[in-house]
Amino acid sequence: MTQFSTNKLTMLTLIAFLLIFTESTFFENGSIMFVVLGAFFIYISMRKRRKWLFWSGVICIAIALTSMWSLRIIVVATLLYVLWKMKKGDPVHISFSKPVTQQSVTKPIKNKLFSFQNTPLQSYEWQDVHIQSFVGDLYIDTTQTVLPKGTSLISIRQGFGKVRIIVPYEIPVRLHYNTFVGDAKCFGNAYPRIWNDTITLRDGYDLIEEASTELIITVSTLFGDVEVIRQ
Repeated sequence: MTQFSTNKLTMLTLIAFLLIFTESTFFENGSIMFVVLGAFFIYISMRKRRKWLFWSGVICIAIALTSMWSLRIIVVATLLYVLWKMKKGDPVHISFSKPVTQQSVTKPIKNKLFSFQNTPLQSYEWQDVHIQSFVGDLYIDTTQTVLPKGTSLISIRQGFGKVRIIVPYEIPVRLHYNTFVGDAKCFGNAYPRIWNDTITLRDGYDLIEEASTELIITVSTLFGDVEVIRQ
């Protein structure tokens, strides 16, 4: 599957800013102030968890959209690309390492900006997982891995798409999930329509007095659901 490198993403971002700057400078379009103000409000809302700041930022950018052709083109192109990738998305397998019965060099999981990923079904030696992805569905099955003693970590930063994680019954799990808009189904409980909020859950600790192994999962999305189930 074709992936965007950091250089390509940086180049596209600079082109987008150049289009907006060119229109605002040569065509004397003062709406760029609404873009800057809206982006600032949204950024602060992410740090302070203030819904009114988020919607104020959305309104400012919406006002800019009514008068800036460059911003309209960027938004439409981005939305069309996201929809196309989510519709197309053939699953891509990612692995923690080679099977424990083989001697080989372990390769870390690579970040994928545009991908629909799921882990393979063989038994693998565990590595902590750190994934950043812009759009796509992500599936991780930890029941086929060997979790070491101590704390294991899964850290996911996702733009658009669903995150589904399967964990073993005998492993205590802590989940930290924050999103702008999303649903959560975790350990048999449903948390519908979360708006710019964070949920923290613990499961399995009451059954084990002193756990030698635990799994910490952190998931951060813009628009996306998370599902954590035991198997």
